[in-house]
Amino acid sequence: MALDWPESLEPTDVTWGITYNNRAFTSTLSNAQQVFGFPGAYWQCTLNFGVLYPEDERELTALLGRLQGMFGTVKIPAITRQRDDDIGTPVVAVAGALGLSMQLSGVKPSAKVFKLGDYISVAGEMFEVVQDATSSAGGAVTVQLNKRIRKAIAAGTAVEYRRPFAVMRRVDDTNQVTWQPVVSNASLQFREDLS
Repeated sequence: MALDWPESLEPTDVTWGITYNNRAFTSTLSNAQQVFGFPGAYWQCTLNFGVLYPEDERELTALLGRLQGMFGTVKIPAITRQRDDDIGTPVVAVAGALGLSMQLSGVKPSAKVFKLGDYISVAGEMFEVVQDATSSAGGAVTVQLNKRIRKAIAAGTAVEYRRPFAVMRRVDDTNQVTWQPVVSNASLQFREDLS
């Protein structure tokens, strides 16, 4: 089970990105190119901690110890895409997999419930909403996503829209923190867990 990211542990800067699972094939005769897209895109991030005071440094190294390198997973929040509004209690309405859209229910009826760029987390997987989405009179909405859904998600699965997160693991097994008098710093790389 993925660990929760400690709220008090705030990086000085974060680099977020997504790696798509596309393959390009180039003809040796005409140089024509075909590109195929497959499921399996994943988020990656680098967290930099420019100044770690002793209590933060202890919390960070303890978290890294619990992760045990690439073995454990942690829920890394999308800090800049959090929301405080109330759109209801969205859940997955129709089970499905591998698509670029998701049907949800349980949202406020006849309202613009998602704006492009919103992040949502469903079953430990994080997505970005790529088009504004307005709900129907019955409280159903279809959201267009930035990446294909990797695995079947059961109908009724809760959708986290207020505090979205990606379940991630370390990119490598090495834990390094640089110590200086009074403060420390660290730079950690993660990628989304595809299990």
